[in-house]
Amino acid sequence: MAKFFYSCIALIFFNPFFVTAQNRPQTPKPPYHYYNDSVVYENTDRTVQLGATFSYPKTGGPFTTILLITGSGQQDRDETIFHHKPFAVIADYLVKKGFAVLRVDDRGKGQSKGPLKNVTSVDFANDVITSIQFLLSRKEVDKNSIGLMGHSEGGFIAPIVYSKLPAIAFIVSLAGTGVSGAEILLKQQTDPVKGKVSDASFHAYYELTKKTLNTIHNLHAQPDSIILDTIKNLYKNWKAGKPDSVLAPIRADKVPPELYALSIKPELEPWLKYFIATDPAVFWSQVKCPLLALNGEKDIQVYADENLNAIAAALKKAGNKNFKTKKLKGLNHLFQHCKTCTVQEYGELEETFSPKALKIIGRWLKKNAR
Repeated sequence: MAKFFYSCIALIFFNPFFVTAQNRPQTPKPPYHYYNDSVVYENTDRTVQLGATFSYPKTGGPFTTILLITGSGQQDRDETIFHHKPFAVIADYLVKKGFAVLRVDDRGKGQSKGPLKNVTSVDFANDVITSIQFLLSRKEVDKNSIGLMGHSEGGFIAPIVYSKLPAIAFIVSLAGTGVSGAEILLKQQTDPVKGKVSDASFHAYYELTKKTLNTIHNLHAQPDSIILDTIKNLYKNWKAGKPDSVLAPIRADKVPPELYALSIKPELEPWLKYFIATDPAVFWSQVKCPLLALNGEKDIQVYADENLNAIAAALKKAGNKNFKTKKLKGLNHLFQHCKTCTVQEYGELEETFSPKALKIIGRWLKKNAR
């Protein structure tokens, strides 16, 4: 998967894009006025090796420690995307504020190794637990004050980790999800088509996409062959009776059921199927530690209102009385101030991470991280 969730269905309609390197003024450069230890450690059965950077102030300690969790796809420890290094920027800011920070290469990136076949967010949550076990071995770490900060999928992984390890002291969710992947992908897959075709074609495409994702969501425990057969029949029924004037603009007039089912097959890969089928509220409703959830107002991948509202509702169900949700004006999925606010613009902007968002995080941590 890409850093952002990308529609497998939409590949029928849209082409990939590329960006060139630009100036990244926020990226930290040496000399650093804190320690940066490059570390490598393994999980208990030694099937996974994780490489990471552990950053901490030169004086004081033990420190409240924040473990950064990357978003979807294989990311390096800096969560590098379009030559931006947001996790390096966040770590630099927080260490200068007196915190220790661990940022980790995902499996298959940098110094990290481990199986990728058939893994889901649950496996990545277990990797986070391995990183916590590493932190517990460090004398610089306050063992009673280890928290998680996850971006995008990382914001979804954080409550999964908490459900397994409720000793987590605090959580910061950055553009984390509060609704199921079926709901997230429905918007991601249909919004790019809005306004580019007639209303009739758009509504037809929206109907097909919603029914397809709901089928995967509802039948995720069934064999893939049953899911694909169901989707094939769904497509036949959807297409029946619709004129070419509706089908042609969305290129469905010449697509047979077999080809449509084939286009859906990537969405049945274990990671994506788990994402589509899982309601994050199952995990958020167990979180009782202090929590800050931030989403950008202009985020077109994880919509702020519906996800923040869902997270808040789940936390209230958990009886959590110490949480804050906030929609940040003018910011996109990467917490950049944006203009067109498209995915392609991520690489065109010089800003890596909003200084205002960093201040909000820093102040909240100073007040709530014990």
